[in-house]
Amino acid sequence: MPRPPRFSYAQALHHVTLRCNNREFLFADPWFADFAQLLQETRAKFRIKLFSYCVMTNHVHMVVQVPEEDTLSKAMHWLSTTFVRRFNRATGRCGHLWQGRFRSAIIEESSYFLRCLAYVDLNPVRAAMVSSPGAYPWCSHGALREKDPSVLDIGEPYLGLGADAAERYERYREFLAEEASRPPVSLAKAYFVGTPRFVGRMAARFGLAEGGRSLRRMQLGSGLMCVEPLHGRAQASDYQCHRKLLP
Repeated sequence: MPRPPRFSYAQALHHVTLRCNNREFLFADPWFADFAQLLQETRAKFRIKLFSYCVMTNHVHMVVQVPEEDTLSKAMHWLSTTFVRRFNRATGRCGHLWQGRFRSAIIEESSYFLRCLAYVDLNPVRAAMVSSPGAYPWCSHGALREKDPSVLDIGEPYLGLGADAAERYERYREFLAEEASRPPVSLAKAYFVGTPRFVGRMAARFGLAEGGRSLRRMQLGSGLMCVEPLHGRAQASDYQCHRKLLP
């Protein structure tokens, strides 16, 4: 199969997905913590802004902003290969750890930033692993709640939710509850996410025949949509597959 195209530019905001090979359940203690620490090293080394992350049992979600056009590929290559070397050396495992290259979608900050944070935060909830994002230790929800700059960058849309940290977090919790009521839609194959004007502008910027045979739009509600390839949709079972790891 041809490799999926990679789209980015300086200051682009991305939702990034990295999935374990064959959907194997490779993350367990202590690898959750090791990956989270390595993510912080990547953040510092490549000067990316990290707005959200969630390390699940067989995949990882991140919301990042990159300083340069080539930063995302460089940062993700370093993160993924460094983790593989450490993991395989410690476990005696050989071969591939990741299912191909990482996936990334450019998202519109003004329209989709908060929904993307909620999408990441709700992963363990929708997988029936916890009842609320704050109960899952391997995501950034706690750092967002505490506004911890050592772990997370705080985006302008989140800061705009209220006059102080308590008000912002309470409104974000309300937003999370609203998002939880929506049917989950995987963004693993998306190229661009936002308003019709934004996704049209992105398609034109990267020379894609948006609306043609090779691409399609998918409605996300509230006037938002994503543009993705016509074939190869991720399946809804992504959330279901984690339940086997519950007590």
